[in-house]
This record gives sequence, C-alpha cells and structure tokens, in this order.
Amino acid sequence: MHVAQKAGDKAGYTKNKAFDNQYYRDLILKALSQHTTMSRKDIDELVWNKLPEWMTDEPRKRKVNNLITELKNLYKIVKKGSFKYSI
Repeated sequence: MHVAQKAGDKAGYTKNKAFDNQYYRDLILKALSQHTTMSRKDIDELVWNKLPEWMTDEPRKRKVNNLITELKNLYKIVKKGSFKYSI
C-alpha cells in the first residue's frame, strides 16, 4: 500500500484489492432481504463489478460460487430448483 500511496495510485490500489468475504456475503444477504429470491445471474450481476479488476471471468465465477456455498453452509440461504435454474 505504501508504494501505491507514493505512486499516487490510491484508487487503483483499492480497485485491485479484494474486499473480505464478509463484505460480499453481507451484500448478497442484504439484496436477498430486499428481493426475497435471486437467481445466480442476479447474484453475479450484484457482485461481479465489486470483485478486483485483476480477476478474469473464471476466478470471478469461482469466487461467487464459493460465496454462495459459504452462505448455504452457514444456513443463511437455501437453494431451490435445479442447478441451471436454481434460485
């Protein structure tokens, strides 16, 4: 971080540094409290642009999948439907 401050690229540093998982889980849970149900596509749209810019599509997909799995394992969300059409 000190290098970013000295280089004057504080915004760039923050864009490329990931938030902790709790931030993303809270974001998903807040959206679910407002909308009751969300599809995987909805969750992708919610979280995708908040992930670090250096992540390509495949790591982003894995990250979102891991977040959903964490929430499911913590009994915070319930998956309904088939894999392709779950909510």
